[in-house]
Amino acid sequence: MDRPPVVLLISGMDPTGSAGILADTRVISSLGCHPCGVVTCETVQSSLGVTGIRPTDPELCYEQIHKIIEDIPVKAIKIGTVTSVEVIETIGRALAQVPEVPVVLDPVFAPTSGPEFLDMDGMRAMSINLLRHVLVATPNVTELGIPAGLDVPQDNEEMILGCASGWFGAGVETLLVTGIRDGDEIVDRFIRVDPGGQSQVTDLRHQWHNVGEVHGSGCILSSAIAGYIAKGEKLSGAVEKASEMTSRLIGNAINFGGGAAFWIDNECL
Repeated sequence: MDRPPVVLLISGMDPTGSAGILADTRVISSLGCHPCGVVTCETVQSSLGVTGIRPTDPELCYEQIHKIIEDIPVKAIKIGTVTSVEVIETIGRALAQVPEVPVVLDPVFAPTSGPEFLDMDGMRAMSINLLRHVLVATPNVTELGIPAGLDVPQDNEEMILGCASGWFGAGVETLLVTGIRDGDEIVDRFIRVDPGGQSQVTDLRHQWHNVGEVHGSGCILSSAIAGYIAKGEKLSGAVEKASEMTSRLIGNAINFGGGAAFWIDNECL
């Protein structure tokens, strides 16, 4: 029997299962990969939002990551919610040991409802310790400008590219800016910088699903990119397939509670 590729998931624990490391595991498993996981924080939340955050002990986080990468041939790493400077620093220290492993970062700065995951000190630590290890980051259009303190309009392409340059300057190789609304479509904008320093932009367009807020869409996308990369897809193909998968799952979202909808896979219905 062939050994499935391994993806290391480094993210928070969301008890709803529609986001965080539980959601990451669902996505990775559905793609035929084996998930290993390290929890960066515990949260108290429901479909209505987040009411509590408790960061993991940073040394425990480091030891768990170190033991996995020391023993198991990890093909890709996905990083999600991180909630303290100390945890960010230990993740960066661990990533430095495996520079050959592609890293996907979903930069979760704050939930839709509830306390922020990262303050300015945390964002600064992310910029210094994590971004230089990242192959592709997947901020939504709102998150794109947060580190610079900017509110980026969805229709301002110049501002989107300007904020993207700040991420590239911190070391990120490529960006997938998500959630850009264009009429009846949602655009995921894939931005790369060519050897001449010019931005290369590819828009991935999908039908806008009128389902309201869907919890965990960023987790689907970033985990799927990591999973496809682990399976041998080139980055552009992995991004395209993950974007399609995310759109499909958002379209299947169902309300379980009184707040955001949760995504459901067709094959589970």
